[in-house]
Parts: sequence; C-alpha cells; structure tokens
Amino acid sequence: MADYYDTLGVSRRASADDIKRAYRKLAHEHHPDKTGGDDKKFREINEAYQVLSDPSRRSQYDQFGRTFQEAGSSGGDPFSDFARGFGGFSQGQGSGDFGFDFGDIFSDIFGFGGNASRPSGRARGIDLQMDLVITFGEAVFGTEKDVSLQKLDTCPMCGGSGAEPGAKLATCGKCHGQGQIKRMQRTILGSIATSTPCDECGGRGKIPEASCKTCGGRGTKQQIKTIKVVIPPGIDDGQRIRLTGQGEAGYLGSAAGDLFINIKVQPHPTLRREGNHIVSEVPISFYQAALGTKIQVETLDGPVELRIPAGTQSGKIFRLRGRGVAHLGTKRRGDQLVTVRIITPTKLSRKEKELLQQMAQEKGEFVDVERGMWDKIKNQFE
Repeated sequence: MADYYDTLGVSRRASADDIKRAYRKLAHEHHPDKTGGDDKKFREINEAYQVLSDPSRRSQYDQFGRTFQEAGSSGGDPFSDFARGFGGFSQGQGSGDFGFDFGDIFSDIFGFGGNASRPSGRARGIDLQMDLVITFGEAVFGTEKDVSLQKLDTCPMCGGSGAEPGAKLATCGKCHGQGQIKRMQRTILGSIATSTPCDECGGRGKIPEASCKTCGGRGTKQQIKTIKVVIPPGIDDGQRIRLTGQGEAGYLGSAAGDLFINIKVQPHPTLRREGNHIVSEVPISFYQAALGTKIQVETLDGPVELRIPAGTQSGKIFRLRGRGVAHLGTKRRGDQLVTVRIITPTKLSRKEKELLQQMAQEKGEFVDVERGMWDKIKNQFE
C-alpha cells in the first residue's frame, strides 16, 4: 500500500500548508465528476489527506505506519506487543471464536492503528480561489461585484438528488436508508460498535430508481456560476474574502467547499495608502509659500480647500481628518496627509529678478544674479 506522503507527492517534512496545497491540486485533478477523473485515486488522496492534515493522526502515522504490523516491524509499539501476546488474534485469524483484527479495534478506540486512515465520511467539496481586481476607491468605500467562474455545482435538473425528474428515490437495500454500515466487534474489552459509509449509496441512504440523464446520477455538473461578492470598506491589496459553501459541490452530496477571493487593488495615479491613512502631495509656488494661499486638494470625497499659511516650508504635512480609509469592519476613517512641495521658478522676467534681488538686499543676503546678453553689452558702453 502506498505511503500517504507519496500519495500526495510531498516530503515527510512538508508543512500543513504544503499538504493542503498538494491535496487541493490532486483532488481537483482526479475528482470523479471531472472528465478523466479517477474515483479510486480520488479516494486514496482523501484518505491520505484526512490523516496528514490532522497533527495528532499524522504524528501517530509517522510513528506506527498504516498498520500495527508495520509498527511492530519497526519496534517500540506497546499496543503491537500487547496484540502479539494473544497469538493469531493480532492477525485476525486465531481460533475463529472472535474473528477480529486488533488494528481495527485500536483504530476505533484510540483513533489510529491499522485502519486509522479510513475516511470517516464522504469527501467535502474542493475549495476554489480566484483573483478579483478592484479600484483604489472601491477598496476604500467598499462595493459589490459579480464574479463568474466554472465549477462543479449542484445539478440544475435533479437538484443534487441524482434522480431523473419524476423518478423516486428508493431506500438503499444495503444500509436500509441509514447511509452507514454498522457492525459489532467482540473484543477482550467487550463488544464495540463501528460504522462506515455505505459503499452502495455513497452514504446517502437513498438510490434513485432512474439516474438523472443530465449529471449521470452524480448530482453535480460542471457549470458557469455567477456569484455576488460583497467587498467591505477598508479592504487592502493582498487580503482575501472567504465565501463559505461557494466552492465546488461535495462528492455524493457532502458539504460544498469554500471560495476564496484574492483582492488586487489598482494603484491610484496621485493617492497612496499607508495603513488607514491616504498620502498625497501638492505643489505650491515660492510666492504662495511665502505669502500664504488657499488651494484645492484632491481627495476621494472630491476637492477640498486647504489653507496654506504664510511662511510654509517645503515638506510641511497637513492633515485632512476623516478623509482616509475606513477601519475594516467599522465606519471610522483615517486621515489624508497632504505634503506640500515648493516649486522653485526656473524662468524669471527681468522685473521678477529685480524684485527678488531687492528683497535679498533687504534681508542682507548676497545673490549672484546672472545677467542676460543685452545687459552685458549695455555694461560695456557705460
């Protein structure tokens, strides 16, 4: 029997996330309802994942292997030693009075051992994920989006029952409608009841008298579905939204998987986000900075008037309260931080140069004013 790590294609040092990613990829590839799917391979993948995704069961599997016989060959398993003390009973052979397998017994009692890897129920639907691009403003204020994707979903013809419309669902003759096969095992500890999903009806308890022609009796079908996604205000680039039950339909009527929406926020041409604040810059002239002015600042709520006091220095930050990003899950918004940058004029008229030179002289500052060609010629004749 294949090693669970080999079944999922991961190493024994694989992290929980590595195991989950490997499972999702393989389960999606081999799902029996997909074209080219493999029911046997799908069951093996689920069996391996149910053990390796549980830290406790994974630890027990790493220590004891798939069966107590394997654990006994590796040594050090007290339960295997205990079982071997009863001779053939540990192999399920013995005198025939009990007819049980110690691996099964200890699996049922302690949750590990010979058949610890046995699935406890039907396979849950596969989780799906997709990227959704939204604008900067939509991330700040929130929005609703309709997304379309192709996925395995409940058959629209039979509603997931697997029965042709008008056909009746008959009680499964093997499990008598229980969906589980129960048996009693006699052990040295007393009689123990165990149950496994019925392999005849897949755990549903019902079998259609006529299978649905649209889905072939599986109750699921590949479809293009449109789903409404609510984007909360304040969501950031790289965050994701989980839509419970919007993944692929479960195998044989089990619970559906989830859909994960990965949010991608388009950058704004002039605004930038820092936490719950919005950061922007505005240019002002030397004269506006020196004398003071009022300017219009772009915000996501529209233009806002900002007063620049006289003597403002380049790099000064002004705060527009409540013009930032909402704190996720609340209506409280951050601020917009506006940095002013003083633009030094590059082309001055003669009059402007003279006025600035006079101002510099008044302050006792030396300036070296570059004279134009005609000024140099004029000075030669003076």
